[in-house]
Amino acid sequence: MIRIHKTPAIPAMLSGRGVTESAILNQAYSANSALYRSATGVSNKILTKMSFDSGIYGDSTVKTLLINDQHEKCCFCEAKFLDNSYGDVEHFRPKGAYQKRNSGPLTYPGYYWLGYDWDNLLFSCEKCNRSYKRNYFPLQTEATRKPFHNHPNLLQNEDCLLVNPNMENPANFITFREEVPVAINGNDKGKKTIEAFQLERMNNTRMEHLLTLELALTWTKIDPTSDVQIKFAMQAFNFSRELVLKYIGDATSLYDSSAKDTAKFAHCVRCKFPHLPIA
Repeated sequence: MIRIHKTPAIPAMLSGRGVTESAILNQAYSANSALYRSATGVSNKILTKMSFDSGIYGDSTVKTLLINDQHEKCCFCEAKFLDNSYGDVEHFRPKGAYQKRNSGPLTYPGYYWLGYDWDNLLFSCEKCNRSYKRNYFPLQTEATRKPFHNHPNLLQNEDCLLVNPNMENPANFITFREEVPVAINGNDKGKKTIEAFQLERMNNTRMEHLLTLELALTWTKIDPTSDVQIKFAMQAFNFSRELVLKYIGDATSLYDSSAKDTAKFAHCVRCKFPHLPIA
């Protein structure tokens, strides 16, 4: 997980139809909040559920911009997966309902007024979104939650226990020991985030990536202008001069790109190879 720098210009679909639909939802809640709100002794089954138009927040113009802003990576696990999956537009604060605990009951409504909010949207792989995070949105202090659109609590004061890569730098909460994600100094937000997205499930994949990089980067130690070093590499690997120079060039390209925002598992790579350029 790395800090995401989103395009500030809000997609027209969100600033147009999204704003209109949000106003309708807000008005409906204000007219009769009890229809939508979980309450002691009231079954969630009889509540009226907020309705959302996925054609707005999931519009191609919105999704494409998110994908580009996130360099075709999942906002949580940093995997590049588009060759095998479409991915999801993820609501960081759940729009329909939320869970205070990972295995707890749903509380209605969710953050319905943020259903079409550009700042609340991210691009996620289906596993992170559908299998792990789902409606989970824990707070350290429940009293800080903003439960409906015109409640006096402020969103920025919510004591959220999940790292929001759109608003804060994950490197302040999570580091990597080789391929393993670790909460810095055991902080609660780092631990909850690792648990919520099951980031350790990617350990083997990250390990393979780090080993491949480590092997490839050894070629950057060979000076392509040194005839002695080139000949030594040719003899050691039984490669032609052209192949040795190609490997050096490929390794140099990896050196220049593997820790940048555009690279998969960039945070993990930066922790393992702090000398690589990130810009």
